[in-house]
Amino acid sequence: MDYVNMHLFEELSVPMLAKQFFLSSSQFSRNFKHATGAAPWEYITIKRLTAAREKIRGGESAQSAGEDCGFGDYSAFYRAYLKFFGCSPKNDR
Repeated sequence: MDYVNMHLFEELSVPMLAKQFFLSSSQFSRNFKHATGAAPWEYITIKRLTAAREKIRGGESAQSAGEDCGFGDYSAFYRAYLKFFGCSPKNDR
C-alpha cells in the first residue's frame, strides 16, 4: 500500500505492481485484497477520485484535477466520479 500511495498519480497497472514485488498478477491481487479489503485497481481509483475531489473543492478545474490525479481521459474520470460520488465534478464544488 505504501508503494501505491507514493506513486498514486503515476501510471500504474496490476502487472507492473506485481512485477515490482516479484509476484504474479493474481498473487499480488489476492494479497492486496486480503490486506486492504479492496482489489488493487479499485483502491487506486478510489484514492485518485478522493484526491481529485479535494482539488476541485479547492478551486481547481475538474479537467485539471482529473489529469493531476492520474486520469488520462476526462470522460473516464467523469464517469468514475459520477458513479462513485453520485454527482458530476462540476456540481461538487
